[in-house]
Amino acid sequence: MAELTSRHSDRLRFHSIGESPGFYNAFEGVDDPKDIFVAEVTNNIADEPSFSEKDKVVFVLSIHGDERSGVESGTRFIERLLEGQEPAVESLLDDLVLLFVYANPDGWVAQNQQYEFSTDYWDADTENSFKRQTATDVDPNRLYPTVGWINPSHYPAEPNGLNLVDDEPGVDSDVVSRYTEVAPDALDIVEHLRGYDNLAYGSDLHGMFTSPDFIEGLLVNDQYDHQELHDIYEMNRRLDERLESLLGDRLDASRSKFEDLNETLTGDRGPVPEEAYAYGTILDTIGYTTSGTLISWMSHPPEQGGLGVTMMAHEMGWDNRAEPRIEYRPWLVDLQVDGYKEVIRAVSEHAVRSVDATIETGSESTAYVETDAVQRTSAALDFDHVTDRVTSRQTVTVDRGRNSTTLSVPDGASSISVSVRLNHGFAKATLRNPSGERVRHFNPFAGPGRSTSENGVEWVLEDPPAGEWNLTLTPLKETTSATATVSSTALLSDADGSVSAPNPVEALGYQQRSYSVSPLAYFEDYEAFVTDGVHSGQGGNGNGGGRPPVGAPGTLEGVGIDAVRDGALLRGQQPAVDNLVLTHAHGADQSYLEKLAAYVDAGGTLVVTDRAVELLGDLDAEATADISPQDIHTFQLFSGFLGEKDLDHPLMDGVRPIQAELWKPAPMGYPISFRGATPFTGIDPEAFAAAGGTAAGIAYENPFNFFGERTPWVGAGTLSADNGGTVQLVGALLPPGKQTSLHPFGLREYTVSFLGHTVLTNALGFVQKRYVNGDLVKTFGD
Repeated sequence: MAELTSRHSDRLRFHSIGESPGFYNAFEGVDDPKDIFVAEVTNNIADEPSFSEKDKVVFVLSIHGDERSGVESGTRFIERLLEGQEPAVESLLDDLVLLFVYANPDGWVAQNQQYEFSTDYWDADTENSFKRQTATDVDPNRLYPTVGWINPSHYPAEPNGLNLVDDEPGVDSDVVSRYTEVAPDALDIVEHLRGYDNLAYGSDLHGMFTSPDFIEGLLVNDQYDHQELHDIYEMNRRLDERLESLLGDRLDASRSKFEDLNETLTGDRGPVPEEAYAYGTILDTIGYTTSGTLISWMSHPPEQGGLGVTMMAHEMGWDNRAEPRIEYRPWLVDLQVDGYKEVIRAVSEHAVRSVDATIETGSESTAYVETDAVQRTSAALDFDHVTDRVTSRQTVTVDRGRNSTTLSVPDGASSISVSVRLNHGFAKATLRNPSGERVRHFNPFAGPGRSTSENGVEWVLEDPPAGEWNLTLTPLKETTSATATVSSTALLSDADGSVSAPNPVEALGYQQRSYSVSPLAYFEDYEAFVTDGVHSGQGGNGNGGGRPPVGAPGTLEGVGIDAVRDGALLRGQQPAVDNLVLTHAHGADQSYLEKLAAYVDAGGTLVVTDRAVELLGDLDAEATADISPQDIHTFQLFSGFLGEKDLDHPLMDGVRPIQAELWKPAPMGYPISFRGATPFTGIDPEAFAAAGGTAAGIAYENPFNFFGERTPWVGAGTLSADNGGTVQLVGALLPPGKQTSLHPFGLREYTVSFLGHTVLTNALGFVQKRYVNGDLVKTFGD
């Protein structure tokens, strides 16, 4: 990079933005932190006003040190770009700045022999090799101050410190010492990236293990409106075509090499590439989700501490440490580098593309039932109690057989987070509570995702019983060994009350960021993209303030619970609105239910989501007459997702097979737990079919129960009656935020995925249209 800088000083600036924690250097007898570098590439780079005004595209390279394809591809791409070998991207440098962040130097230099690992963090017998973590043995992609639930075992690095206010140059002095010691790299990265203007797009380039998709694109856990969803999905649609054209035949020709590699690494376990690219939410693609990631923080709006960047993460297949020391395989590296160079090209070119999206209602009117009961405010939180963290860390060696260790859970624990991170090798993990009950199990090749992205797992359990818990590790190959770092964090709290939450000052060293949010904001955002109606401006019930009345063509209006009771849904014997959306069960007395039933029987379309599905058992309408309260069940899931879909059902028009997740839990405050913390309401499939319903999607209670039956529930579907009344249901979409878990950086209002957005739009009978540079490129629901 120094050579490139000397030859292209007018277009490249390569400089340090901070330091890593640094391994102990046994040769020199000192800790040895490394510079975190950023490469900035644009024309006339010394012209600071021009630099500031240009849109920025950010590429984070190999934040996990053993996922080498990011840093290899990014560095090679910079060289090619400066040497005139990337003409398409080079032509954009008058308008764009490309930023390349070299985020984990510790993980890259760990292969060097001067660095010792016989510490509390690393097993003494572990060979020097590239490492996922930094020198402090934390996952560098769990260190960011993301909105929503924060895993108490993480180290969210907020350089603005305790008061969340940037009141000093650099990292503020009120940042507690554990962050400056454990996560100085993340503090420096956050501080530096906040200094750029006009950050627009980006990708965090990762690696994974085996996958039927050579590269996977992961959409961020965040809030997207209609326009933002179509923008990022159009970028991925085009990237899919480009990668298939570039790599498809080469991957087919390399099939036997992948099969041999799987045999070497895993004993003939895992898939080979069938597709060059697949994309969806994090859960859709890699089968799990988390909080504290760099991409989620970067995507959050600046008023909530983020950067407002349209971010992706990309995962490269067969690019992770499954061996004690990673072997160089030229055929594989060539495929990986070519793939990620194409990702860099595609994201850069998309940054100058104009994507617009609209919603056409056919001049139909829609109302949604408003209530303050789903609003969540930080002012309602009670921190008048004590919160504490108890942590432990140990290394477990599994040598040609199973090995067990114990974890102590103290009295008063409100939650415990358990992390199992394989330093090398593959192993299964089983966690048992003090009674000996198996409560968690992990097998890297038997999870719900398409890929094997993680050689490890994080579990979070709420209200765990005190005592000695047992964790058993078993290598996947009997002839191999593995080492794992096992850590646990118990959060202790004596909180009592419905809005009591762990005190973030005591738990993490940060004050609570203020917020006032409601999932009903989704509808106000939605209406802004309707093109064939009267835009209604601000919220309300349609009775004043210059807004059109409820029922005006093409409008999406809020109507209050009392207004429903007073008959606002009917005009004589006809529906006052074509569609009514109900996302909650508040206010459901007899009068309210009678008015809802009368609306459906008059020929209206009722769309029920979330806990509102429960009302169908008491709704005396023809379409729901055969559904009883006993047929309906609300349960807890890892996330709000469908295990099965009927893609021929009208609700699934425009939906791709990979799409499963309806909304994303962490930014809404819901802990990520495999046992489940997010609500889903479904209907018994047999009862639903007997009532004449057609199921579009099935959600499973206990979907990860590999040792017993999974119970199916209709999670999306349609009930129709001869009188024209229709009920559409979506079992999870717009829940209110959860405030009783740790969420120091606030909550988002809603996190509807493109699947959820599309299913709801189809339920309303509306059409989505997407335009690129003014040209119609895709239609959904027509």
